[in-house]
Amino acid sequence: MPRNASGTGLPPIDAFGDDGFRIAGVRKEGATLIVDGAARPWTRQGETLTLEDLRIFIDRPDRPDMVILGIGERLIHPPAAVRQAFRDAGIGLEVMDTATACRTYNLLAGEGRNVAAALISV
Repeated sequence: MPRNASGTGLPPIDAFGDDGFRIAGVRKEGATLIVDGAARPWTRQGETLTLEDLRIFIDRPDRPDMVILGIGERLIHPPAAVRQAFRDAGIGLEVMDTATACRTYNLLAGEGRNVAAALISV
């Protein structure tokens, strides 16, 4: 996997807002996943997050150690079933507002941690 400026294979979040993100210099519109060292569109099922919305992190042999979930402008915890599925899979799920999620992801990615992100745009 190619390395970014921080020396990891994880793309940095350069900016967020206006209903999107700039990740590794490329504008991404709407909700975005960072998984497999790349940013991709995140199609959610509705206003309330479900396990299906986040299954990409759980149903893989190379699971991340932690998923940073940026939930929007206001902190709203996902349903208990989602949190339990992450615990059962041995994946940390950190839920925070999107601004904090972007900063936290960048910090952990810069440290070379095995981290992924699911970000709702603001």
